[in-house]
Amino acid sequence: MKVSEETLLKSGFSPADILKIKSNVENFGGTPDEAIQDLAKRFNVAKWITLVAFVILTLTSLLSTKNNTLSLAFALMAGLPLIWYLTPARLAFKAWRYQQYATRSEGDQ
Repeated sequence: MKVSEETLLKSGFSPADILKIKSNVENFGGTPDEAIQDLAKRFNVAKWITLVAFVILTLTSLLSTKNNTLSLAFALMAGLPLIWYLTPARLAFKAWRYQQYATRSEGDQ
């Protein structure tokens, strides 16, 4: 997958988002393609952690006491925003969406 500014802009990245990606590449090395892939992977991991957490919360609410369910709910209310903050959620979602778009467009050719 070849990443260019034009394709990033077309897929919903703002110029500020592109600047953040470039800054990251300059500071930590790599390529914009690798940065997009890493962000997309982070989004997938955060998405699955969130999904599993809510499945566990649902099972806990069905099978356990009200106190355990409330304790888990409060822990998730504190922990999940931290996970999504560390992910950079908006940028990671855009990278994931871009990767989905690029994969579909490569398959159409």
